[in-house]
Amino acid sequence: MKPQRYQMDFNLSKSYLPQKIQGNRESSAKKLSNSEVNAAMQKYFQLLKKKEGKVQHPIITPTQSSKILSQLVTKVSPQLDIHVPVKPPTPTGTQSYRPSTEKKPHHRPQQSVGQSKDLILKKLQSALFQKPKTQSQQVTPKSAGKGSLSVNKYFESTKKLNTDQPQYYITKVKNAFTKPIHDDYFSRMYREHFFQTYQGIYVASYLSPADPKDLKNKQVRLKQKDIYKNKISIVFDLDETLVHCNESLAIPSDVVLTIQVSPQETIKAGINIRPGAIKLLELLVNDFELIVFTASHPCYAQKVIEHLDPNKTLISHSLYRDNCIMTTGGMYTKDLRIFDRPLSQLVLVDNASYSYAWQLDNGIPIIPFYDNKEDKELESLLKYLRGMQGCRDVRDYNKENLKLYNFQDPQGPGAVFEKLFQQKMEIQ
Repeated sequence: MKPQRYQMDFNLSKSYLPQKIQGNRESSAKKLSNSEVNAAMQKYFQLLKKKEGKVQHPIITPTQSSKILSQLVTKVSPQLDIHVPVKPPTPTGTQSYRPSTEKKPHHRPQQSVGQSKDLILKKLQSALFQKPKTQSQQVTPKSAGKGSLSVNKYFESTKKLNTDQPQYYITKVKNAFTKPIHDDYFSRMYREHFFQTYQGIYVASYLSPADPKDLKNKQVRLKQKDIYKNKISIVFDLDETLVHCNESLAIPSDVVLTIQVSPQETIKAGINIRPGAIKLLELLVNDFELIVFTASHPCYAQKVIEHLDPNKTLISHSLYRDNCIMTTGGMYTKDLRIFDRPLSQLVLVDNASYSYAWQLDNGIPIIPFYDNKEDKELESLLKYLRGMQGCRDVRDYNKENLKLYNFQDPQGPGAVFEKLFQQKMEIQ
């Protein structure tokens, strides 16, 4: 007699996981905290074991595995109870700068000023927290190594910072909106990310910590090695910055990791490693203190970090979802004031601008990574970070080079673009 296949019945979890692991795309359920995930999973397996004492290791289907993984990985959707004041009417002559083409219906006219609260919330829900529609057309090859292709050759041109080189991030944003408009993958990605960066900073300006005591309660004391005294600390986001977690094992990946989600059960996670990620850490570790700060659950993130740094020689510290500050909009943000490091010597590299919105001049943007093996963003990032060495205050360096303070302009991304480049945004 074939053993009965036990499926994880999420209807059983009405008392323990009320619509939090449900895959309802129409709702924007809040992510569970680390403790909530742990408690819910443990309670579920206790219930299942009590129901069928003979079955200690129930089989989780791929669909159920994806649902669990979606709670562990930072895929945060906001709640829709944000109180956003209505801005003054749009100044005369202000126009929509966001490109709209028949090929990309996901591009919508920018309405960042003079809009109703409902429109702001609709934009927040539909654009800010969703993966950009721009997807790589290539199939990610499976690799037997660490997900980094020819990393020595990849970084061989980065040993010296050439001041004649294009500015990190900013130059590519300018090129993406300058005629002739290119329709390649990375041009589209930079256009998408420019708007997401604006939206993240704009929306975050209306938010505050859901718990006013969070900043005090989440202070961390991280021991610093002697070699990093008086050196800059670089905080890296994990998902979409250094790696990408595929939504399904059916999608080819660089490595498949086993994640222990409870004492009784594990799931598999397919991970893509951004080209050059491990080599980047190796090249920076002697000159900078390296920290990972992710909004993902530690049971997932720790496994990924172990793959990136198996000998524990690169990453000094790791922080997770419970270290983030939850905002009134249901967003997990990364307030750098929780660190016992001076803000003058601390930067955060993150693809989500709302993550560093509390300390804008400490933030370093980067376009998200999913699967494209032609991605060379870390090469540019390495040059930028090396140019930061010796700075008395990293905020001055970022202000001069990234000018993220311009993204606070309420007139919209078109006005931001004009301030950055003294030219109008070209639209195809």
